[in-house]
Amino acid sequence: MAAPPSGKVLYEQDGVFIHPSCGKNDDQDNYISGVLRVIEKENEVIVDWRPQDDTLDTSNILCAGKDSSSVVEWTPAPKEKSSRGADRPNNYEAEWDMVTTVSFKKKPHSNGGATNHTNGESTWSFLFSLTDLKSIKQNKEGMGWSYLVFCLKDDVKLPALHFHHGDSKLFIKCLENHVVLRESPQDKLILLVNSQNKSLSQSFENLLDEPSYGLLQKWKKDPYTVTMGRFSKVTNYIFDSFRLSDPSTQRRPPSEMADFLNDAIPGLKINQQEEPGFEVITRLDLGEQPEVSRREPVSVEEWAKNMDSEGRILNVDYIKQSIFKGGLCHTLRKEAWKFLLGYFPWNSTKEERANLQKRKTDEYFRMKLQWKSVSEEQEKRNSRLRDYRSLIEKDVNRTDRTNKFYEGEDNPGLILLHDILMTYCMYDFDLGYVQGMSDLLSPVLYVMENEVDAFWCFVSYMDQMHQNFEEQMQGMKTQLIQLSTLLRLLDSGFCSYLESQDSGYLYFCFRWLLIRFKREFSFQDILRLWEVMWTGLPCQNFHLLLCCAILESEKQQIMEKQYGFNEILKHINELSMKIDVEYILCKAEAISMQMMDCKELPQAVSEILGIESSSVTPDSDAGEDESGTVLSCPTSLYQSISTPVIAANGTRDSTQQMSEMQSLAPA
Repeated sequence: MAAPPSGKVLYEQDGVFIHPSCGKNDDQDNYISGVLRVIEKENEVIVDWRPQDDTLDTSNILCAGKDSSSVVEWTPAPKEKSSRGADRPNNYEAEWDMVTTVSFKKKPHSNGGATNHTNGESTWSFLFSLTDLKSIKQNKEGMGWSYLVFCLKDDVKLPALHFHHGDSKLFIKCLENHVVLRESPQDKLILLVNSQNKSLSQSFENLLDEPSYGLLQKWKKDPYTVTMGRFSKVTNYIFDSFRLSDPSTQRRPPSEMADFLNDAIPGLKINQQEEPGFEVITRLDLGEQPEVSRREPVSVEEWAKNMDSEGRILNVDYIKQSIFKGGLCHTLRKEAWKFLLGYFPWNSTKEERANLQKRKTDEYFRMKLQWKSVSEEQEKRNSRLRDYRSLIEKDVNRTDRTNKFYEGEDNPGLILLHDILMTYCMYDFDLGYVQGMSDLLSPVLYVMENEVDAFWCFVSYMDQMHQNFEEQMQGMKTQLIQLSTLLRLLDSGFCSYLESQDSGYLYFCFRWLLIRFKREFSFQDILRLWEVMWTGLPCQNFHLLLCCAILESEKQQIMEKQYGFNEILKHINELSMKIDVEYILCKAEAISMQMMDCKELPQAVSEILGIESSSVTPDSDAGEDESGTVLSCPTSLYQSISTPVIAANGTRDSTQQMSEMQSLAPA
């Protein structure tokens, strides 16, 4: 028997036969016995069948190499074309029966990945990569030996394989470890392979700097790696991967796209109108977006004026509102962030905070000692700790390396980044480390310039972000659904357009949500954006309104240029580092005001934003609360504060109501 390709054998079954004369003279003497294998080789999974009789010539081996373009094609021999009449039965064997009267012609290998064949292999031998597999046809149960027919992406059909010595189900189960198979809606005997397109696999090899069997498997196994690993490089590859192989089909049906994403993120249901228990969001007139301006950052002097002699914050609401409207001067961040993140209680005194830091310092170094004291021998028997350490070391070496705080070799900032993340694994060993967490820690450590303070601030931040990184991805599912709900209310027409382009799931916002826009804005802009979001104003889930603001800003270009699935993805990813943070903050705030002023706000939206319906009726006196809604936070403060502002044109607003400012600020 000819030797199989080198590699790790994942499945092997002998007694798998080809019946070359099936449909004509079913002579068992003509059956060709062979061995079917599934082999993992060079980061690719290959299905290989070869006969036990190795005396035949190798010139006509049917082979699908690494590139789907290398799949062989056959053309009927001229003298045989007219002889093959309509009386030929249209079944799985009849199509392959052409092999006796055709000549083979191999397409050129564009990537040098041609398979080398040794003398002695049969004309019936074949192998192909799973990335080239389109579908598998099975026979009905109880109809003799079970058989399978493979159809490749170029509509090449391979000979049926009959399992004389065993059931084909074990083989199918092996394949399901590497591809997603689902029944065809038209024929339950046909299993379709979801999204195993070679171009898609290649695109994610570029993204991750490691091989991939395809987006779906990578996404299901580790959605964070798929999303974080240079996601912006996905451009032209993905479009074809989500389309049917039939070139005449311009767009995959939304139902199939829904199946794909539901497989990728189990439980994700964006189209809420079709889901029982969801409120149908009808189109409402939200009115014009109000003009919003921003103020100057809170200064050290302004912060100090809001503290009493014991270091207690006097007017927390005023401080939060001021930070929301203008952010913080950089000098103040090291102190103020500890309050915003919940490390320091807002009502604590300076002495209480000093005692807290002392206790937290001791607690931190006790946890750090836990992993520091693990010997090499111990770590060999602790695979999870090894995996955490390996991933942390890999990510730390590529996190914000252009920032002076982390640039260069043997940078102390990198050492601190590594140590804090390792210690967090001791703090929350169940979650451990997931890619993307280094992006959340980096700005915090940059601001704190202190290992212990940065750790506890990071712990507080992770308390908010924890669900984003959990294995079940519940936080991400919820946010994508909520974002869709908000965007539909804001602009149902734009939502419908995205859905028509298979983009209604808004999964291109995954990275935005996962690490709170960390890779969409410059480092300094992220410091501003995060401290604004940490105030909790003007409503819950303000980050979702930021997403809406960005998408609404790009709506005109997307729709006017009639961007399709691939162009939308490419365009959104290319926004990275090009978004004006102050403009987007103004726009998101204006959207929040629109929604709070809506008197018929759907209950689903009210719950997302934390807005409670007001008792004010449409006939209420105009002098009362015109918004028709009240926030769970003090909206009267939000509406009445008048502070020095920077208008959209950058000029200072000279008409300040200083009396209102003085009534809010401490004496």
